[in-house]
Amino acid sequence: MNKVLFISYYFPPMGMGGVQRTLKFAKYLLSYNWQPIVLTVSPKKYFAIDEYLLKEATESGIIIERTGKKKFDTGQIVTRVPKERFRKLKSRLSQLFFIPDSKIIWKKKALRKIDKLWKKYDGFDLVYATAPPYTDFLIGQEVKKRYKIPLVIDYRDAWVDSKVLNFYPTPVHKKRNMKLERKVIKDANVVITTNRRVKELIISRYGNIAYNDIKIFPHGYDSEDFENAKTKKLPMTNKMRVTYSGSFYTRNPKFYFNSIKIFFSKHPELKEKVEFCFLGLFTKEHLHIAKGMKILDNLNLPGYINHFECVKYILASDLLFLLISRGENEDAAMPGKVGEYIGSRKNILACIPEGVTKRILENYKAIKFVQDENPEKIAEAIYQYFLLFEQNNMPVANEEMVLQYDRKLLTTELAKEFNYLLDVE
Repeated sequence: MNKVLFISYYFPPMGMGGVQRTLKFAKYLLSYNWQPIVLTVSPKKYFAIDEYLLKEATESGIIIERTGKKKFDTGQIVTRVPKERFRKLKSRLSQLFFIPDSKIIWKKKALRKIDKLWKKYDGFDLVYATAPPYTDFLIGQEVKKRYKIPLVIDYRDAWVDSKVLNFYPTPVHKKRNMKLERKVIKDANVVITTNRRVKELIISRYGNIAYNDIKIFPHGYDSEDFENAKTKKLPMTNKMRVTYSGSFYTRNPKFYFNSIKIFFSKHPELKEKVEFCFLGLFTKEHLHIAKGMKILDNLNLPGYINHFECVKYILASDLLFLLISRGENEDAAMPGKVGEYIGSRKNILACIPEGVTKRILENYKAIKFVQDENPEKIAEAIYQYFLLFEQNNMPVANEEMVLQYDRKLLTTELAKEFNYLLDVE
């Protein structure tokens, strides 16, 4: 069996959307004669822990190697989410002193571990690095040079062109990051992105890579998650459930809260017929806002739940709310939840700007777009959905389009890329 070394700082038991893409690729690569060995950290503190995903990873046959303690108490890892202004301040200070990101201090430790793993597993056939953090790319680049094996890099988000994830305090900081990114792209055998816009940004900025050397693998969904969830008891309600899944990281939900307030002020009779559900980290700041708007009693707040429970809630929902904030590198932004929203086949109310995600979802059919963050328009769209819900006449998703985002299919294509690299090398 071929062996691929995954470089992934974020991996279960760390939770949230950033770990799922890597986990699912590794899981399904096993079906294509590829044994993934994942190098990651032993988490000390993190906002969200998902033991379900960790169990899935270990039981699927993925080999997990960590820098740090092999055993850790997940109950001691979870830490409180900082206030948004403190998070931004910490992020900016970090990018002032660390290039390309604060995880650069992990690089030496990771490379020492890889030298040991090379002997332990009698080498690897390929190295795959996923970012952010972009330090993962630098580690993968060094592994390629050291051991002369092909390098595949996976952009979950843009690097230099991501205005939200990256803050450059001086032109020197940006220039340094551009130099690093240019070299990594030059050294990579294959570059993967989640969408065409990120591909275009890379080519237009650097031009040191052939168009066909950048492959698009969008965020997807694991059909097994949905199939398994359907066999379990779902958290159903007799109300129409409008669900937002995920955190509000880099996003301001105030206008959405305001739309809920407007919805119930215009239609107070629907307070017993419609609920708004939030899956994920809901901070004290958000609770304070919701309480001040007097909508807290109409919210269902399960909090951060494991991935499988999240899928069950999505299946027990009638309408899913999608948000991409303005200024969030909006034309290239594709949140990980988009794949799972598609896989649910549920109706989607998308408050997103023009860009790649909108172009993708236009073919989904069971969707309504609200382009500007206008609470009045969102409240009206929800009411129109309620009328359809009452009539049992909700739009139906485009099944042909949905099937294209199954992670099994996407991993089939990734395995082909891996196999091709071995053939040409």
